[in-house]
Amino acid sequence: MARWRLPGLALIIGLAVCPSAGRAATAYGTLITNVATITMTSGSPDFVRFEMSFNMTCSVLIVSPASVRVGKDVSPTIELSGGTLTYTIWFVNNSAMASSFNIVATDPLPANVSYDAARGSWDGNSGGAWSSKYSSDNILYFAGQPATGQSAPCYLRFTLSQLGPARSAFMSYSVTIQ
Repeated sequence: MARWRLPGLALIIGLAVCPSAGRAATAYGTLITNVATITMTSGSPDFVRFEMSFNMTCSVLIVSPASVRVGKDVSPTIELSGGTLTYTIWFVNNSAMASSFNIVATDPLPANVSYDAARGSWDGNSGGAWSSKYSSDNILYFAGQPATGQSAPCYLRFTLSQLGPARSAFMSYSVTIQ
């Protein structure tokens, strides 16, 4: 409790604080309300004594962190040599209130395949944008697309800057079986 004396007025501010023991978890979706009370009292003997109180509230909604689900599909599931397979990697942000940032997917190309740069696409339904990089050692990543007919194992890396609440995004690429 704090008290300030002004000429003829006394200002008292009281804060209601509820101490908690330890670190109790608060459930997501809980609305926490903090109340501050200001009480002003006139000074005497100069004025008629009166007291006036004012309450202020501030509410905070506890939201859950982003919860991203990821999946990968291939079509078709059986293919002959020389055929094309299309891989789709998709993300869904299960949180209705929180965005997820800087999502990175690293995916190795299967053995005996080459990347089909003409058949890569990135969906813009996420609030962010896909960017792609490639690596032959899964350590050093370079901008652009891997060359067709790579001789070493190749890892594709895709990054998404932002995935908004309750949003989804996907990227797909195709490979040709050698």
